[in-house]
Amino acid sequence: MKIVKYNEFLNENLYDTPEVYVDGALMNLKNKIDKIFDYDGLDDVSTDVNNKTISLDKAKEKGKISDDEKKISFKELNIKLESSEISKYSKLNDSITIKFSDKEHFYNLLVVIPLEEGYPKDKEKNFDVKDIKKCFIKFKKYSKDNFELLGQLSKNCKIKDIDEDFLVDLKIDIDKSYNQDDEELNIETV
Repeated sequence: MKIVKYNEFLNENLYDTPEVYVDGALMNLKNKIDKIFDYDGLDDVSTDVNNKTISLDKAKEKGKISDDEKKISFKELNIKLESSEISKYSKLNDSITIKFSDKEHFYNLLVVIPLEEGYPKDKEKNFDVKDIKKCFIKFKKYSKDNFELLGQLSKNCKIKDIDEDFLVDLKIDIDKSYNQDDEELNIETV
């Protein structure tokens, strides 16, 4: 047993548990993502920067608008948030699950923050929720007709990079990678 003097006890750096820090990071991320989907009503057509109407297919084709214009938003792609939930049941990884949909597909985004990210790296510096940097994401695409898994992407990324542009790019990537409409079976006969 180590005996600590009262002065040393007062100056000792005490931290919350790693679970508290990871939970705080997940709550911040959940609030950030919920704000992305905070818009009213969905239309079949959307408008671009010049207030011209564009179809959903054309918005998908565009992907990113030129640099002098803004990027496509979830509102323009007619994406609707279904749910966002935090899970703290795992002993090593806490996560947040975001479910959203468009007319034809469901999407499931799982963001996992390992508990080891909640430990302070520098014992002399005050540790904060903002010091948690890394996460792992798994993004899945499902068919609305039969709930069949159409594709999935996994990657490690930084928490600060997860914003609307990141999610739109992720959706466009999975749509391009696993587009079932383009893969028709053609048989040529001579």
